[in-house]
Amino acid sequence: MATLIEQMLGKMGLRDEPSMQSKTLELLRLLELRSANVPLQLNEYAKTVLCVDVAAELVGIAFDMEQALKLSSLRKSHYTKHKRMIEKLLDLNKIVGVNDICVQLNMTEVSQKANELLELYKTVMKEESAGDENDLIHPQYAAMAVFQAAKMLKHKVSKSKILSFSNLRPTQWQQLELRWNKFLTKHYKDKTDKKLKTRLVELIEDSENSVANAKCCGDSTKRSAPAVEDYEKWKKRILHMAEEQLKEQLNEKENNDLDKENIILGL
Repeated sequence: MATLIEQMLGKMGLRDEPSMQSKTLELLRLLELRSANVPLQLNEYAKTVLCVDVAAELVGIAFDMEQALKLSSLRKSHYTKHKRMIEKLLDLNKIVGVNDICVQLNMTEVSQKANELLELYKTVMKEESAGDENDLIHPQYAAMAVFQAAKMLKHKVSKSKILSFSNLRPTQWQQLELRWNKFLTKHYKDKTDKKLKTRLVELIEDSENSVANAKCCGDSTKRSAPAVEDYEKWKKRILHMAEEQLKEQLNEKENNDLDKENIILGL
C-alpha cells in the first residue's frame, strides 16, 4: 500500500510534500475498515488517487485534477461521486462553523465580528442569486469570515491554519479572498455608512430636544442666573458639536477603508 502511494504521489508531483504520504496512508487504512460492507467498485489505483485528493485538501496543498483523472481512469462525474462517498465514509462531511474555527485557533474574540460578516455575506448572496442555488453552508465561507474579521480587528492569524478549515486549495482560497475583498468594499461600507447617518439623525434629534427643554425653562433660569447664553447661539453650538463628532467618525472610517484598500492591493 505504501509503495503504491509513493508511486501515485510521484506521478502527481507531490512526493516531496511533507505529511502527504502519512495522511494518505491514514485515510486509506480508515477507508478499508469503514468500507468493508460498502461496495465502492474502485480498484486500488483509483482509491489511492482519491485518498491523495482528500489528503491534499486536508493538508492545504494544490492538487492537479487533470492528472488525477488520468491516473484513476474515471470520468469526472464518477470521480466526483466516489470522492463524496469516500468523504462520507471517512466522516469528513461535518460542517465547520465560525465558532468551531475560533475555538480551535484560540480566536474567540473575533467570533462576533466573523458571524456578523458571514450573515451579511449570506444575505447579499441570497439577494443577488435571484433564486439560484448557493452552497452557503460550505466551510469555506466560515473560514473566510474568520480570516476577514481577524484582519479588521488587527488580530494576528496564520492563513495556512484557517485555510485547513476551508476544504479549499490555495488557488481556490485566493479566488474566494478576492471575491470577499470586493464584497466587503461594497456592502460592508454601505452598512457602515447607514449606521453613521442614523447616528447623525440621533445626535440632531437629541440636540433639538435639549434646545426645546432649555427654551421651556429659559424664563425661570433667566432670573436666577446672572447670564444666560442666547438660545439661537446655544442651538448652533450644540448642532456644531454633533456635526464635528460625525466628521470624526467619518474620518476614522475613511482611514479604515484606506487600510482595507491597501490590504487588497498588497501595499
